Amino acid sequence: MNNYYVLIYLTEALKAKCTGAHYEFSTSPHKNVWEAYFHQNGDRFRIVFSTHPEETALFADSYRPPKKSNTIRFFEQLTDLRVEEVSLANMDRFLTIRFEDGYELLFKLFGNAPNVFLHRGGTVLDAFKSPDRLRGTKPPTPRKPSKSKRIPSAEASPKKIITSFYPTFPRHLIPGLTDHFGLESMSVDEVERIAGTLVNEMQANPEFRILESGEICLIPEQVYPAATVKGFDDANQAVKFAYYKTSRERRLERRRQSLLPKMKNIIQKYKSAIKHLENADKGLARADEYERFGHILMAHAHENNEHTDSVELQNPYHPDETVTISVKPKLSLAENAEHYYEKAAKSRRNVEESRKRLSQTRKELQIIEQLAHSLSELNHVYEFEDWYSENEKQLKETGVLKTEQTEKRRPYRVREIDGHEVWIGRNAKSNDELTTDAHKEDVWMHARGVGGSHLVVRMNNQKEMPPKHVLLKAAAVAAWNSKARGSDLAPVIITKRKYVTKPKGAPAGTVRVMRESVEMVKPQKLPS
Repeated sequence: MNNYYVLIYLTEALKAKCTGAHYEFSTSPHKNVWEAYFHQNGDRFRIVFSTHPEETALFADSYRPPKKSNTIRFFEQLTDLRVEEVSLANMDRFLTIRFEDGYELLFKLFGNAPNVFLHRGGTVLDAFKSPDRLRGTKPPTPRKPSKSKRIPSAEASPKKIITSFYPTFPRHLIPGLTDHFGLESMSVDEVERIAGTLVNEMQANPEFRILESGEICLIPEQVYPAATVKGFDDANQAVKFAYYKTSRERRLERRRQSLLPKMKNIIQKYKSAIKHLENADKGLARADEYERFGHILMAHAHENNEHTDSVELQNPYHPDETVTISVKPKLSLAENAEHYYEKAAKSRRNVEESRKRLSQTRKELQIIEQLAHSLSELNHVYEFEDWYSENEKQLKETGVLKTEQTEKRRPYRVREIDGHEVWIGRNAKSNDELTTDAHKEDVWMHARGVGGSHLVVRMNNQKEMPPKHVLLKAAAVAAWNSKARGSDLAPVIITKRKYVTKPKGAPAGTVRVMRESVEMVKPQKLPS
């Protein structure tokens, strides 16, 4: 949008539009955007300047009422002054709008810090960006064209060759031109000849067209047949179209990125869960083995067999074989047999539950993958609004989206640890509500033996525990949010929420833990 050859023609368009017009005021409706309002013979219009490094652009646009609040006025010294001239620096991307009384607006249209400077008599009076630092300094000056040209070597790339001979050549076009003309296999002289021809075409026979990349190309389509999205009669209209197209795409990408990372994280969690659940059938082999141990123990239950933590028994199904079985010393063989029968039944139940969860998890994965795919396929920012309205319910159901209202209503803090949502109590009452709101399969934590916040790791109705590193990080946060914060190591209770109850009539925050494990961790604050 701001290459030198485009600016040549843009300067002519702005000169025709602005010369003789009177400056009204300028403001910034959005970050990195400056707009100046002019009037001439009853016609009102504005000049738009984007200082965003990735979409630097200057163009004239139709009148649009300015924002009435939260805006700052710039360059009030120019109020009612008439534009006398619009000019472009020789071989550099500095454009100047000159007013009566010696005031000038100098537009720097390149680099990482594009800006517009108000100056007079060689001194900067004000600037759009960093005005406090720039006031009183000298305005930037164009580079002086080099008098000597360094001839590139035969091994130089086409880009190096072209820019050596033509420093202002539009760099964004060089990769496509290299492929189209086969510049990689040409000599330095051949590359220079073709580049010279293209420069002549841009200067003598320009076509103002927008390529599929969103960039402006002045080279006629019959010379360089890159696909054209749209063509225009002048540079100003081409720059205006390209800017708004790029700006819309950037806004779309910002909206997309507000959701896609969370979606990808959830997709990864589902895939990990599915991989784990697909291994659940191995539990059937364990169930069969447990049941076989039960049968063998029961077959020997009548024997007066003293044992420790294991027994070696003859296999009734294969009399020439003995089997070593781990047992509980305090239980009889018959009681140990019952214990193995229970383990076998439990393993089979777990396998059945895992199969059901596997089917459901695959469905949920398919939904979130379809959402992510459809979001990635959007091409226009206005499509995002329709997509969001259509899918808001599923975004909430899959955990991608959490409404602001829900966040405000929660009396406890909601954070994230390696993709797992974490709740942290604020006080005793908050601890009560946190524990009440938690699902039975969520992981509950509390620093042992001291006062502190209850902490819950959300498990989305999954019965397995989160990865060990997540547990340890969460435990360290629970320790930090307790009176053990200053300890080198602190014990933290870890259990499922279903094993936590509140005694009837007990004070707020008081609980009874029926089953627990303990981890020793170093208290650590969760990053904001």
